[in-house]
Amino acid sequence: MIDLENFLQKYYQKDEPIILACSTGPDSMFLLYELLKTSFKNNIVACYFNHKLRIEADEEEIFLENLWKKLWFKVEIASADIKKIRDSLYPSISLEELAREKRYMFFSAICEIYNTKKLMTAHHLDDKIETFFFNLARWSKLTGLVNMTENHWNILRPLLNLEKSQILKYLDENNLEYRIDKTNFDNDITRNLFRNEIIPKFYKVNSQFKNNIKNTLDYFEELKNHIDKEVNNFLWNKDYFEIENFNNLSSFIQNEIIRQIFFISNNNSTIWLTSANIKEIIKFINWKNNKTIKEIKLLKMKKDWKKIYFRNF
Repeated sequence: MIDLENFLQKYYQKDEPIILACSTGPDSMFLLYELLKTSFKNNIVACYFNHKLRIEADEEEIFLENLWKKLWFKVEIASADIKKIRDSLYPSISLEELAREKRYMFFSAICEIYNTKKLMTAHHLDDKIETFFFNLARWSKLTGLVNMTENHWNILRPLLNLEKSQILKYLDENNLEYRIDKTNFDNDITRNLFRNEIIPKFYKVNSQFKNNIKNTLDYFEELKNHIDKEVNNFLWNKDYFEIENFNNLSSFIQNEIIRQIFFISNNNSTIWLTSANIKEIIKFINWKNNKTIKEIKLLKMKKDWKKIYFRNF
């Protein structure tokens, strides 16, 4: 179904540990079973995080522990009472958001322990399409629409060309065990509503809609890569840029440059950066006064005659 051996050879050294985010659901279990068929099978570290939100989660821990005794792969398990943490410390954050944050903190810690920066997840094509619609509904720029790629920030996703139905069919035909998270059927959770109610209606429009959306997302990714290249070439290895050179660019690329500078300055995030902020910064760049400083969140820019410094000043 997938050429996982070549994928692993592309991204991993012979003895490098493979840190796998494992929920015990069909997607991550399919990936685990497939990894165990490869020459890298002794490198696998399956990582499970129990959020203490479901009674079944304790059973999933036991299931994974029993499985490693039979199939011989490493397992790392951690838990935290996410609801208790949220209610006492972060009441304004959703359970889903906090659970994801704590889960990835655990994965990051495991990567550090095993001396690798790479995390493998079992995201597939349905996940990518679901996230596309989810971000589209919330209004998102190109980065949010492209969302999942094969390798982004050392998160590796080898299953992006597979549909969920293919995964389930393979598991069931081969009598391979997995667990089902019943909360995935709770349509009060927005992401589940897209998955269970909204996206399936597209079958009535076009039975091949998933492949068509995949092609669109591939196009968006190519477009994003082109834009990123333009922006990075302009900023490459610099602490400043010439105002004249900036003004010779299209307004679209100017906006993207501001977003990238904000992204770098704010710990790889553009949260809180608004269109009004971007207009404000561009106005500052072309302001007549010199020797002035502009600050928005952690972004800090200094105007010094014909130059704009954006770091190390």
